[in-house]
This record gives sequence, structure tokens and C-alpha cells, in this order.
Amino acid sequence: MVILIDTNIMIDSITIRDEESHFSADVITLCAEGKVSGFVAPHSLSNMYYILRKQYSDRERRKIIERFTRLLTIVITDSNIIDAALANDDITDFEDAIQYACAESIDADYIVTRNIQDFGNGPVKAVTPEELLELLG
Repeated sequence: MVILIDTNIMIDSITIRDEESHFSADVITLCAEGKVSGFVAPHSLSNMYYILRKQYSDRERRKIIERFTRLLTIVITDSNIIDAALANDDITDFEDAIQYACAESIDADYIVTRNIQDFGNGPVKAVTPEELLELLG
């Protein structure tokens, strides 16, 4: 199974903000164990670096990102991805449209996110971490 991990899943897996964050950590563990093929869009890493700036030092954030790059495959992003995101009228948030275009480019089975409503009803279905874990049994 091929999944694209949204930024919020990576952040939840390290900050454990609430009860549902444990599901995100479990999804990352599945990627680490090779039970699913986990991918990440490159802009998610820079977004995560920025979002975590109040909680972690520069050095800590770089180490966090390095760990994720060892667990997840970074989607190659080029003008085709950006063009697909720009042409996607179903997803109004451009960052989410890029995520979706990245998922399509790798033939992902799912986008794993806490914000499934942001990804519309296209061929790549968005699921929460809990839903993914249920699908995998």
C-alpha cells in the first residue's frame, strides 16, 4: 500500500498533542517497519520546520526532519506537479492541491491526514490515521 503523509500527521506523531495523535504515530511506525510505503511532499518538510519553531530549536528541528527523510520517500516535485495543483479546481487551498498532485504522481492509495475534508473526492482518497489503521486491520 502506498500512502502520502500530510504535514499534520508528522507533527502529531512527534508532539502527541491529543489522544488522536497516537494514531498518527502508529502510521509512521507502519512506514518505519515497511508495512506500508510512506511518501511525503517536500514542502511538508519545510512547513513542519516552520510550524515547530516555537517548540524546538533549529538543531532539533533539523534532526526531526532528518529522521522523517529516513522513514519516508520524498516525492519528486516538478512543474508537472505544480501545474496539476493549479488546475485542480476541486481543492481550493493551494498547499493541499500540491499534496494531492504529489499523491497522484506516486499512484498513492491514500492521503493520510487529519483534515480529510480538504482533499475533495478525487481518485486518491483522504483518510484519517485511525481509518487507515482500521483498513489495515
